[in-house]
Amino acid sequence: MPQPRPSAGWRSLTALLLATVLLSTTEDRHVQADGELGWTHGSAWDQPLQRRQLTSSTKRSKSGNLPHGISARSASVTAAALDDSVRFDLRNSKCLVNCTVYGTCNEELGRCDCPRTRSGEDCSRREWRKPMTERCREQGYPDVKECLDPDQNCLNACNRRGVCQAGFCHCKPGFFGADCSLSLDSATGKPELLAGQNYTARAKRPWVYVYDLPPHLTQWNNHKRLDRPTHLLFWQRLLSSGARVADGDAADYYFIPVRQRSFTDSGMLVEAIKLIRAAHPWWNQTGGARHFVIQTGDWGRVEASEEAQALTVNMTWLTHWGLTKERGNILRWNKSHRVDRDVVVPVYISPGHYVKFAMVRSPLHPAIKKRARNATQLFFAGRICLDQRKPDNRSWPTCGDDKDYYSGKIREKVFVAHWNRSSFRVVRSEPKYGYFMSRSSYCLAPPGAGHGQRQIQSLFMGCVPVTIGDGILEPFEPALSWSDFGVRVAEDDIPRLHQILEAIGPEELAQKQERMRCAAQHMLYSSITGALFGEDGRFDAFETTLEVLRVMRQHPDAPPESYRAIDKDFDAFMDCRDPPGFKWLSGIPEESNPWADLEADAAASSNGGAGVGGTGGAGGDGSKDAGAESKGAGAGAGGEEGGEQDGEGHDGEDEHGGEGDSHEPGGEEGAGKGASTVASSSALAPPPGKSGPPPLVLCSHCAVDLRRHDRSCYYFLRGAGHMGVPGGAICARGHRYRLAQCPRLWG
Repeated sequence: MPQPRPSAGWRSLTALLLATVLLSTTEDRHVQADGELGWTHGSAWDQPLQRRQLTSSTKRSKSGNLPHGISARSASVTAAALDDSVRFDLRNSKCLVNCTVYGTCNEELGRCDCPRTRSGEDCSRREWRKPMTERCREQGYPDVKECLDPDQNCLNACNRRGVCQAGFCHCKPGFFGADCSLSLDSATGKPELLAGQNYTARAKRPWVYVYDLPPHLTQWNNHKRLDRPTHLLFWQRLLSSGARVADGDAADYYFIPVRQRSFTDSGMLVEAIKLIRAAHPWWNQTGGARHFVIQTGDWGRVEASEEAQALTVNMTWLTHWGLTKERGNILRWNKSHRVDRDVVVPVYISPGHYVKFAMVRSPLHPAIKKRARNATQLFFAGRICLDQRKPDNRSWPTCGDDKDYYSGKIREKVFVAHWNRSSFRVVRSEPKYGYFMSRSSYCLAPPGAGHGQRQIQSLFMGCVPVTIGDGILEPFEPALSWSDFGVRVAEDDIPRLHQILEAIGPEELAQKQERMRCAAQHMLYSSITGALFGEDGRFDAFETTLEVLRVMRQHPDAPPESYRAIDKDFDAFMDCRDPPGFKWLSGIPEESNPWADLEADAAASSNGGAGVGGTGGAGGDGSKDAGAESKGAGAGAGGEEGGEQDGEGHDGEDEHGGEGDSHEPGGEEGAGKGASTVASSSALAPPPGKSGPPPLVLCSHCAVDLRRHDRSCYYFLRGAGHMGVPGGAICARGHRYRLAQCPRLWG
């Protein structure tokens, strides 16, 4: 007799129960097998609390904020393996006690922050399949498996005061913040940074306060797939530079560290501002002024929703797109940049792109042999039409029915006017991209769908950038005059571009080329990525951004084009000279021993304190071996456009086509002879009485340093993962887990 089949409802219930058991088993397996994920207290917190004792109840005992069965004596927690003098008593916590079992208690606000797998006032509720799937999808994960993948880095590796739990810092009791850097001073009850490490803010202003926001606005995001991580790397560097302060009353600026990549991120900014207004006084005191956010989209501030723009009318936006006038005839080219309030900052170019664009052989490096720039007068290779078609030189418009007006049709117009000019090379792709950039006098740097990055690449390769785009400001303009080292051409003058360049004499061209080395320093985030052409990082894009903010704060009514005239320190800084009012530090710790420092870091990491996953270097190039990296430096990038600013490619952005290397036969390899004796500006002379090569402020990405263990970033940045080295490359020599002692560039 055949058995009756179960009903559809019963089958659905069985499937749901099975899925629940599987998810529970998967999570418990993570708990049991990966103690570093921080699901339990146990030995991870250096105290005897066990998971089974804390998960059954959140009832408070008569002796205080402790669950039944836990004595007051056992609740005294050593809060940091780094410094046993920093201790925290769970009875003093402002959160329910289970909060520190599963999540992190923000002791300043009494807010319990949970990992993405937990919820509730004390994080004791575990999220199951459906809500977990929805939560992961909202944070940019394609599936739950990737969402729960433990190989996700945490901000500043949790400063070894917590464990990295799939991108979330599960801080030790008493510590809080997205990177566990905050705690309350036992004497004053006020927040302090890196307690027990003698952290002090540097004297050079500005001082920046970073709002600690709930993790669903910051830590839960899928950073691994984020193509433009500028705000995260900037956030990490604030702490190691000494510019970050824990006292908002002392701050010059307030940083809202939420991702602003596209329109869909506007909701996070709106929610963050509402939380800030409710929990802190500074937004209401300033009306939102002296607050800033970093926006990395193609079209800057106007990509935000109308609600977000209305809320932030007094706030400063750091963006890559400096359009100052309405260009309504071009798709999405609306006025975005406010000259008196916003700042155009350089695109972040990762070390992986240094290889792709052949920047590892930058002619600006003192050890690279200088060669004549006689390959062509003007060079451009890349997308010309939005749909990546090859332009038709037989008709106008060359891109046919391309109605989106990619690049404002600037690229199209240049191609039509000059595609067959013998002194110009304007092409869709070029296998020897790096060679032409390093051997041409001028490089075209047009916009893409919005902002581009060729103006940055051109500077690194010593090629005078030719910018075209009416009403578009380049990074740090108008405080920095791009006419000093570049050429700006009006769109109406495109047909006579060749005449404009021919009118620039050899002496003027040489002056522009000489000024490019300083200008290039302002465009590269060297202290975060490492040196590219021998720079020491003190004038890098991070420091230049802070310097522009300083002048804006000190001279609020002055137009940016007057900053150099009214502020001597700013004038010297923008010329890469020592400002008279600032104290420059060497950036090199006393008795520097990079190999001993690296061994200390390796030991710390093996003890489970690092919280850093992955094997890639900062920006993704560290996973290669030295030989592979060398080979990659000499390989062409192919015909089609690859990744673009801030990381991998993204639809609608200005991507690059056909980039190759300057790996010319008989080329820069010859420059390697004797290169070890060349002292660049990133190295200081050894102290009197000491011999040997001088220590470096920053490790080097230059090809001539590739196999030098004491200089190459390959050796110092390996294992950093997609978030880079905690605190930036400047902290890589033994200080990535001791950011208070990270070498500083400014006093």
